[in-house]
Amino acid sequence: KSPSRQTSEKRPGGQPGHQGTTLRQVPNPDHRVIHRVTQCEGCGHSLEGVVPFRVDIRQVFDLPVVRMEVTQHEREIKRCPECRLVQQAEFPFYVTNHVQYGPVVTSLILYWNHAQLIPCERVTEMVKTLFHHPISAGTVVNMTRRWQPVLETTLEEIEAALLTSSTLHVDETSLRVNGKNQWVHVASTSKETRYGLHRSRGKQATDDIGILPRYKGTMVHDAYSVYPMYTEASHALCHAHHLRELRAYTELYGHSWSKEMTKALLEMKQAVENAGGALPEEEARYWEAVYDELLANGRRELEERCQQGKHDGVRHAQNFIQRLEKRKQEALLFLRKKEVPFDNNQAERDLRMVKVKQKISGT
Repeated sequence: KSPSRQTSEKRPGGQPGHQGTTLRQVPNPDHRVIHRVTQCEGCGHSLEGVVPFRVDIRQVFDLPVVRMEVTQHEREIKRCPECRLVQQAEFPFYVTNHVQYGPVVTSLILYWNHAQLIPCERVTEMVKTLFHHPISAGTVVNMTRRWQPVLETTLEEIEAALLTSSTLHVDETSLRVNGKNQWVHVASTSKETRYGLHRSRGKQATDDIGILPRYKGTMVHDAYSVYPMYTEASHALCHAHHLRELRAYTELYGHSWSKEMTKALLEMKQAVENAGGALPEEEARYWEAVYDELLANGRRELEERCQQGKHDGVRHAQNFIQRLEKRKQEALLFLRKKEVPFDNNQAERDLRMVKVKQKISGT
């Protein structure tokens, strides 16, 4: 595999105008340690009462020593002397057991495990090393289960934001769960991501998850056949997938039409960026004509290759061209709609983290 990204002319490192994060002294430090000069090294005279004519300041940024603290919650139970009614105070909502972990350490552990993708057993090693406190991998799993209901309101907010967004990135990938193959479905924008796990890859899964049946904006996706079934939404195809296929026809089979189509798609992308996100109608029609002409050239080239007995990659290329012709409106929607991106990289980036966690967990 060779990288598809072209080499940039930029020099390595931070670029001009980049906002750095250099460590700088603060005006109000948390602690001050004064290192005094008490005696002259030359004559031995005491300098205790001498006022320094200059003070050099150096600051050290560090973390305080972290240790596990135990807070005991005690609630009073009283009987009214008048009516004899027994009453008791209320524990905080998160205090549910006689012995348990609190919300701060739970949040930190769940952050390590889910956001930073650290496997359960390595999380337990970190807790033992940093806090000198033993914890089991099962406890990490139970923390996830116990605090999942707390996230229900957040999930509702995420779903509401996704349903009102003008574009929605959707994709799916396989995932091994308890030794069996399941599917993770994602619906996302640049700010919200909603995952759904299901035993099915098809429409039954997206119906059960419940976002796509209610969505009425523009779905951005690959050419998977399930997504066009949702006719309440409009659709846009991912050109990152198209560029990968075109590259295969060019490099593996020597097709020339695919090289020209690749060049045209990248020029369209650049033209849209230069125009601020959407092209004027006249220019959009020009690129549509270029698109049609290149696909027609591709069909002719494939027919000629078949007549010459060169069948490598022809059948797949013919199906690819047929798909681009049939779904032309979806493929070129990014030319006219500013909110429609060139590719579906957003969804692929969101799914990548699921695969990364699976990989580093050794499965």
